[in-house]
Amino acid sequence: PRSCILAAVASCLLGIQGAVSLRSTPTKAATKTTMTNLASSTITNRRQWLASSFGIATAASSIASANADPSIVSKLQSPLQDAIAPGHWIGQFIGINSKQETWDFPNDTPSEVSKAIVGVLEGLTDDRRAKLCMPELDIATANDQRVHVLTWTKLEWLDALDVQLKGSNSNNDVDGCVAEVKFYATGFLPTNIPGAPLLNIAMAWFPFGSPGPR
Repeated sequence: PRSCILAAVASCLLGIQGAVSLRSTPTKAATKTTMTNLASSTITNRRQWLASSFGIATAASSIASANADPSIVSKLQSPLQDAIAPGHWIGQFIGINSKQETWDFPNDTPSEVSKAIVGVLEGLTDDRRAKLCMPELDIATANDQRVHVLTWTKLEWLDALDVQLKGSNSNNDVDGCVAEVKFYATGFLPTNIPGAPLLNIAMAWFPFGSPGPR
């Protein structure tokens, strides 16, 4: 099972503190309740399922040959899977493969926080990325309203880190920023499997454990 990519979020937030010289420590305002106790009993880990299911042997073969860089198939399919994110449809409500937190930066603007997040992500070493099980990432959007990042594991499961930014006083020109941070698995199957976005729609009903977000 992959490591917690929310550790990457934590690293980002700690890095932001140094990068933009935050004058106060980010305060965790709210955390979405998760159901971590389900993973060991009623929830199927998608890697275990893939490994044990002979019905998708060809997919397992494809996964075995994956490397740190997204394959051409992954690069072509990932934007679509990110847009629909069927793995998040149910997971967001029961917290088995997603995590959501709200963070308050009272002394910094959304623009400053956005730039700092990007700086921290771009500054991650290969070793750090490997430890976070996100050897490859792509910053798809980065502005004063949103930072959206696609991350692939070594086996090319696609996860998304999404940060919504807004001014504390509903005015992005004043100090103070609230960051709504989400990390979630986008689908049961990795994106190096041809047709994965459509197959993951069919598998959207199937609850799967993803220890990382929890």
